[in-house]
Amino acid sequence: MKLTNERYMALAEMYLMDGLGRKVSGLIHNLNNYIHVVDMQMAMLVAKAGSSGDQPLAAFESKLSKSAKGMSRIVKALQNNGQCSFYAQKDPAQINIADFLEWLMQFWENDLFFKHKVSCELNVKEVSLNLLVSPFHLTVCLEQGIRNVLEAYQEIDDPDRNRLLISVDVLDENVNIEILSFTGIPDLNPWEEGSSSKPGHLGMGLPVAAFVAKDMGCTIDLHGDGEKTVYSVLIPRNRQ
Repeated sequence: MKLTNERYMALAEMYLMDGLGRKVSGLIHNLNNYIHVVDMQMAMLVAKAGSSGDQPLAAFESKLSKSAKGMSRIVKALQNNGQCSFYAQKDPAQINIADFLEWLMQFWENDLFFKHKVSCELNVKEVSLNLLVSPFHLTVCLEQGIRNVLEAYQEIDDPDRNRLLISVDVLDENVNIEILSFTGIPDLNPWEEGSSSKPGHLGMGLPVAAFVAKDMGCTIDLHGDGEKTVYSVLIPRNRQ
């Protein structure tokens, strides 16, 4: 039985919040790395200052510089993750697509498999491209494509294939965002409710993404040749 629109939207909200929650441990891991650098350099700086109190401040430049870089990384990580509240809002907003994708890739570095095991390349030909869209809808649609790729790469377990290519092209009056991966598509209908090749999965990720795309006047496509798979979101450029 087909789900109601209300239940589809509830699932979309669940997927987005679940994705945010799953990245908390990775965020803490990344911040701890930066904090460790700052803590170590400050401890060394204090020790050296205590034993070499007559040295000029310039003598401590290297350690001060490393501490400053560590603090800058902490601030940047917190700022990037702080944008989650904006990209989870449903009201339409002007979004620069290049900035959005850069943020999305940085945010996904909280997923440690993505950060350490996947090589990601962005290709945005029109960097000044702005769209009036719902940040929530756009995030849900693109994250579903990324999530599918990562799950497939974890199953394949072949580091040489773990590449993700995200490109943005303007096609007539539409903007096409493609996520290309070196994966295959299971022999089933991916758009059918409950359809999944993975035991224990709801099989609702793609149906929910398709619903959300339609709700913002966009379309999603998924196709492949057995060696490569392309997940794309087609967005009308002049949306009112």
